[in-house]
Amino acid sequence: MRWIAFSLVAMVLGGLGWMGGDIVAQTGAARPAGTGNRVALINLSHVLKNYQKAVSFNNEMKDLISPLTQKQKGKAAQYEALMKEAQSKPDQREAYEKQIRNLKRELEDGANEAQVNISKKQDDMLIVLFKEIQEACQRVAMAQGYDLVLHYNDATTSQEYWSAMNIARKLQAGACMPLHYGPGVEITNEVVNALNSAFTRTAPGAATGGAPGAAPGVTTSGAGAARP
Repeated sequence: MRWIAFSLVAMVLGGLGWMGGDIVAQTGAARPAGTGNRVALINLSHVLKNYQKAVSFNNEMKDLISPLTQKQKGKAAQYEALMKEAQSKPDQREAYEKQIRNLKRELEDGANEAQVNISKKQDDMLIVLFKEIQEACQRVAMAQGYDLVLHYNDATTSQEYWSAMNIARKLQAGACMPLHYGPGVEITNEVVNALNSAFTRTAPGAATGGAPGAAPGVTTSGAGAARP
């Protein structure tokens, strides 16, 4: 069983972009001719690591998975011990084989049941998170006059950014990955702040706090991804 943790969540949250015509239709304001279009970026990996509801959900999933994992580990250890014991007593092989089959079935049933329950909870939360992130992006875009908001997924620390795994992912990525963007284009922090502001209003006990500072050796433009 593996946690989305939400790095798998970011893969699901695709297609987060909308054109300025929708914003104009919502606000009723027409853009003056010749002013050009404004484009912004958000790093979904950063959003999901810093949105308090996503962090809280991640912790809930860990608490849910931990006892199930321990239970399965216990049965797996019991299975291994039974296998060794059966090998040392060939005269009782038939009796041991029955116990081993039953225990193996219990392991498989437990894993399948846990996967169904966990997947359902994950899927439900993914929908909630996507909706809230998209709505926060719309609020920020409308407030700051952006016509197009695009998302990407990238490392949030210098160590992650320059890892072989991340570089290989960039080379294989099918979507457009920004290699450079100017100041003011990245609005990841604004989206995180909008999400956390709304979340803390509905969850007074939740901890507050903005996005972490830039990792050593990198700079950020508005927050989001680590940049060389």
